[in-house]
Amino acid sequence: MLRNIIVLFFVVPVLFACTEDRKAKVAGSSKDKDAIASHMASLNMQHITEPTAAPDFELATVTGKKVRLSEYRGKAVLLSFWATW
Repeated sequence: MLRNIIVLFFVVPVLFACTEDRKAKVAGSSKDKDAIASHMASLNMQHITEPTAAPDFELATVTGKKVRLSEYRGKAVLLSFWATW
């Protein structure tokens, strides 16, 4: 009995979430995409459809060494932007 309850409440929802129909709903409709585009425009944000090169810049490491973004061309780079205020 307990096993049936576990299957009912844990396995069935996982299987439902993995169906193609559910994936289509998550992708969103054109109405949702228009709403997102409108919201991005109100925040002065631009959706980039084609990849573009990041501008080159130079930063100091914690040891004081200067590094440039262009030194890492062709490698994966993770930029973490944060602020404390």
